[in-house]
Amino acid sequence: MANTEFDYLAFFKEEIKNENAAIKIGAVNRLNLIASALGPAKTVSDLIPYVTNVVQEEPLCNDEEFLFSMAKQYAVLSDYINGHDELLIAPLEHLAAQEETVIRDQAITSLCRIVERRPNLAPDYLVPTLHRLATKSDFFTARVSACALLPTAYRWANEDQKAALRKAYTTLCADDTPMVRRAAAHKMRDLISVCEKSEILADLIQVYKQLSQEDTQDTIRVACVHTTLVMANMLNQEENRQHTLQVIKEAAEDRSWRVRLTVAKNFDQLCSAFGPDIMATSLMPSFVQLMKDNEQEVRKEAVRVIEPCLNLPTPLTPDQLQQHILPQFAQLGQDSAQPVRAALAQVLGPVARVLGRDVCQRQLLTLISSLMKDEFHDVRLNIASHAGLICEVLSVDGLVHSLLHTIKELIMENHWRIRQSVVEQVPKLARLFGVEMFQSKLEALFISSLKDSVHSVRQASITHLKEIADTFGSQWTVEHLLPKLVEQYSQSAGYANRMTTLHVLPQVTGVMTPEQIVQYIVPLLVKATKDTVPNVRFCACRTISWMMENHNLGAQAVNGTIKPALMELEHDSDIDVQYYAQRAIQLCNA
Repeated sequence: MANTEFDYLAFFKEEIKNENAAIKIGAVNRLNLIASALGPAKTVSDLIPYVTNVVQEEPLCNDEEFLFSMAKQYAVLSDYINGHDELLIAPLEHLAAQEETVIRDQAITSLCRIVERRPNLAPDYLVPTLHRLATKSDFFTARVSACALLPTAYRWANEDQKAALRKAYTTLCADDTPMVRRAAAHKMRDLISVCEKSEILADLIQVYKQLSQEDTQDTIRVACVHTTLVMANMLNQEENRQHTLQVIKEAAEDRSWRVRLTVAKNFDQLCSAFGPDIMATSLMPSFVQLMKDNEQEVRKEAVRVIEPCLNLPTPLTPDQLQQHILPQFAQLGQDSAQPVRAALAQVLGPVARVLGRDVCQRQLLTLISSLMKDEFHDVRLNIASHAGLICEVLSVDGLVHSLLHTIKELIMENHWRIRQSVVEQVPKLARLFGVEMFQSKLEALFISSLKDSVHSVRQASITHLKEIADTFGSQWTVEHLLPKLVEQYSQSAGYANRMTTLHVLPQVTGVMTPEQIVQYIVPLLVKATKDTVPNVRFCACRTISWMMENHNLGAQAVNGTIKPALMELEHDSDIDVQYYAQRAIQLCNA
């Protein structure tokens, strides 16, 4: 009888010695299968010692792809060794000191994953590992890895170990190597979040202030801004005035535009963290300067962040808007950078809602009109998307008529996204203006958008027609709107327009009685079943199916008018028409 005992470990050793990289890496990535086959005892006694040594010995210790895959697999092995996770710390520590960044990062990720699952490993294994990495002087990469491990190690360390960890972090922040200082700064936010307030004020606040003054690397000063977002939430108002406020004020005037950009991007979070008092007295002047910044990306983000600031639990007040922010709008509206004007157009609607009608008429109307005519289509698109809100604020009897002409021009735009955006605003405008003004100013343009050359615009018109019908009611829809929609159905108009008409009919039936549907809509659907274009015929069948599923059309209409028309299509030359006709006939028979 043949020996069926298979040596899984020997097979694995053979595979990783293969010169073919794909075979070698494939074997490493399936290490969990080897561990599962060996069982926990053999994995601990045989497999773990082997994979611990192999990453440190020639030739595989120089194979970066192999080392990266092993760094990932050590964490996977944690599931197969019955709680002996401490055996995985040493090889991962070795990999965390490698020169190649992706290997180090993966080793740190695996270490953190193991410790998150077994926090009791941190005091005896992870903290000593961190101290060894932090004091390695032969090459800086180990110290960079120590920075990355700090938040996890600190979180699970014993209380008597934390002071030494804070001291180690302070040393890393003052390291001679710029890359180590940068790594320490980038992990400051995570470290601060697991520290007590007393520990921050005692040991870390000084390091934070020193790094915020770092001259050589702007990424460190950017990291300090992110750290402030966490720290300001932990400190009270007086402590923030003493320790963190000055850092943000200096960052807003930093010589590096990236630092100023970070402040602008996160200004709403800074307002939330510092509270309304500090924001009003100390941060607002800095914010105004960011809106005037000489870098267009900073100006754009400063304008964009106004809307989130209006949605804070304690939002910007109308007085603050008028006193500090509105005076900048005129200059921003003429900004040479198109993205800045586009960002301004995006916030005008929400700002107008907060300020109210009178201020809008006095201070914003001219700006809104000019942005609606801006040469850059994104500006026009953004302002068009708030047209309904702006007109709502201005109210019908206000100066809204001056905007109406511009809105009418936008619906005829070359850029289809702008046309679509205006179409989406029409239902709100219809509710504001009432039936007479809608008919005289917007109706013809809106109905013409049903014939738009771009499908998305036609689809938006179809979708929003339901809201208009709901707003003006049954009588207006049947007597005024429906004849104009039926008019659209013409053999000379192109089959896409005829299909659009068929798609739009279900949208207006919500305000119609079954009798009105039978009287006005069914004849058109029957006519469409005889169309020369197959697409129109099967669209008619689908619309008939929808009508019968959603409205009780009565036996007389179904059997006397609809069913005979469908029967003619059962043997249509087009297979899709046959299919949809048969489905509709099944509904007739139901």
